[in-house]
Amino acid sequence: MKRVLEGIFKISVSGSDDWKKFDIPGSAMQSFVVSGDIPNPYIGVNEYKVRDFLDNDFVVRGVFVVEDDVLKKKKKELILKSIDTVCDVYLNGQKIRHCENAHIKYRIDVSDILKAQNELEFRFFSATRLVNSVKPGADREITMINTGTMANSQYIRKSHSSFGWDWGPQLPDCGIYEPMEIIAYDEVRLDDVWVRQDHNLGEGVVGLKVFSQGIGIVEADIKTEVFDPAGDKIYEGEFFREIEIYNPEYWWPAGYGDQPLYTVKVTATSRTTGESDELSTRVGLRTLTVSRNKDEWGKEFAFTVNGHKIFAMGADYIPDNCFYGLIDDETLERDIRAAKFANFNCLRVWGGGFYPRDKFYDLCDEAGIILWQDFMFACNVYDLESSLEGGEKFRDLIKAEIRYVTKRIRNHACLGLLCGNNEMEVAWLEWEITKHHSDTLRKDYLEQFEELIPDLCKRYAPDTFYVPSSPSKGGGFDDPDNENDGDSHYWKVWHGMKPFRDYENHYFRFLSEFGFQSFPSMKTIAEFIEKEDDLRIDSEIMESHQKNPSANEKILAYLKECFNEPGNFEELVLDSQIMQGIAMKTAVDHMRRNRGRCMGSLYWQFNDDWPVASWSSIDYYGRYKALHYMARKFYAPIAPSIVIKDKKVEFWVSNESPQRITTLCSFRLKTMDFKTEFEERQEIFVPRFAAVKVFEHDFTELFENNSELNPDNVFVEMSFNDYNEWATFVPIKDLKIETPILKVEFEKGQKTTWISSPTFVPYVFLEGREEDIIFKDNFFAITSAEPVVAGEME
Repeated sequence: MKRVLEGIFKISVSGSDDWKKFDIPGSAMQSFVVSGDIPNPYIGVNEYKVRDFLDNDFVVRGVFVVEDDVLKKKKKELILKSIDTVCDVYLNGQKIRHCENAHIKYRIDVSDILKAQNELEFRFFSATRLVNSVKPGADREITMINTGTMANSQYIRKSHSSFGWDWGPQLPDCGIYEPMEIIAYDEVRLDDVWVRQDHNLGEGVVGLKVFSQGIGIVEADIKTEVFDPAGDKIYEGEFFREIEIYNPEYWWPAGYGDQPLYTVKVTATSRTTGESDELSTRVGLRTLTVSRNKDEWGKEFAFTVNGHKIFAMGADYIPDNCFYGLIDDETLERDIRAAKFANFNCLRVWGGGFYPRDKFYDLCDEAGIILWQDFMFACNVYDLESSLEGGEKFRDLIKAEIRYVTKRIRNHACLGLLCGNNEMEVAWLEWEITKHHSDTLRKDYLEQFEELIPDLCKRYAPDTFYVPSSPSKGGGFDDPDNENDGDSHYWKVWHGMKPFRDYENHYFRFLSEFGFQSFPSMKTIAEFIEKEDDLRIDSEIMESHQKNPSANEKILAYLKECFNEPGNFEELVLDSQIMQGIAMKTAVDHMRRNRGRCMGSLYWQFNDDWPVASWSSIDYYGRYKALHYMARKFYAPIAPSIVIKDKKVEFWVSNESPQRITTLCSFRLKTMDFKTEFEERQEIFVPRFAAVKVFEHDFTELFENNSELNPDNVFVEMSFNDYNEWATFVPIKDLKIETPILKVEFEKGQKTTWISSPTFVPYVFLEGREEDIIFKDNFFAITSAEPVVAGEME
């Protein structure tokens, strides 16, 4: 039997009798902010006060009651998950566990200690003090400190980004982030169910091989049941045999088909006492791997589902909050709704944060979101022989972690790839802050990511593709930045200040990280500023909520290339968001036009962990930036795009859908007041899962023969069915556009708005004055006299 531990808990600074209420899930920072003892670190520059407060040790103490039916069982276990991080655990005055890995589950035998009335205590030790007290062995000194982070985070198994990043604050909190449980039994306890699939039995049949792990089971009958996606039982029988599923319903990523999920239930029953236990898991029937076949350009990197190579479209996911206990089901559901809204079929769980809770993986199964799962190692140098005071060796800690994580997530249909780390292979070769470290630590890298972790993955998740690092072509420090082999990260646009069109000079096989910054919405900025004078990008507060050095200056420099000087701070914020969207659209359109050579686009980043200027497309409060609305279009299964080279224009259609496109398409050149100066109507044909240049035209002669037409007073567009795409020959700032006169119409009580203008408007932004509204379309253009319909999402 299982019971969620319900009790009344409190927290204090170690050595203090000043106790505060402690919620589970919850943390030290959360508790003392709620009590008013420390300020909200998200407001103003409070982060730095709170950071210093977190140097303390803390004690969490609580009482709970256990019912008689639990106490009568022979075996009682306390289950702890997401304990962040280093603490000693006491039950009724007895030390029962030393914890030092926030990424694993602890199962603690409390059979001889548990009673009706219980006191449970956690003595948390300061993470900063512990990591700063590590004394490295000979030839093992680590000096690397990544941008925005605190020193020595590599020594502790908690979220690296809690020590800061170039988008997040330095708040190394401690706490308990998932409910605690008591499990009680006499003889029978199931601990794990693993389902492997056999897709080699012939057409129309899939085999399931079910494995389970039990605890304390001596003699038991084990039964397996399988339920189809509708909930009907389709199999019941012996455990030790392969189950054949006829006429299977296959799981597909979003946009490629449905996401039916089967349920497999295993029941173990004692032959002597009749005691039983059961565990269930959901599976999607599919094959899912990464193709690394050689081709004319090098070696591809393509997710392959049920034998079909797909173009991955999505972004990189980070923790949703620095208060990890507040990342609840509602937040995770919000995230996956946002991913579906923007037509994602993939998310990369980045390796510097936390492994998401089970709910996240369930939601991705249901939504058809393939997960690229990094293990939680990023932008660091690790010492396998290191240990914290009184703790285990780092090598042993990560063995337990990889074993637990792979077993926890391996059944999920969404799991597409396991990756050893973020950017560490390339760092050893290219980063000045990394490559000078010793050969001893370099060998540790190879042992950790090319021996230890892949061996554990092969044992516990052999059906999931593994890559040692991102970017990488397979490891061994063999040219991980090679654009023709493996995945790539590209940052010369943004960090290198290259223009957006530079993306078109590269032909990545799979671009798993690239990005461009913007400010969050004015509503979000209003949440953290303290006075109106803070509404300057050089104010102390705005600079504190920008963790990437010189980033605000980069935004201003790029803005000068795109737009006229903003008239006020709000215009600056909106312009930065539009510019971010343009940058990402330029990159993604180019990659999709080269489908086959490139097979994936994951922009940095999807979300934020606090209110900040960053690369995200949805901000901390879940508000959609311009990029997220634009992604809805450039990641749509059918996406038109236009390439202008001087006065020559190419019109493209990318079709990532299972239906071919045969339709009439119009290609036009219009003036700013919508007069059509050129039009061609043609039937276009675009095969399924392909990108085609459907039309091209050189407008040089048109401009030469008509003195009233110039590149700065016209735009081109293509339209077919419900799709419309436009482009200009010059940057927006150089267009001769009159100030638009917008006509806005709506019906009271309706959620539809009609917006029109007598002249071209490149971007129209809609926002609810008080409530947050997600529109079906936003930051859209007006390219004709016909009203644009802007409806709200349900």
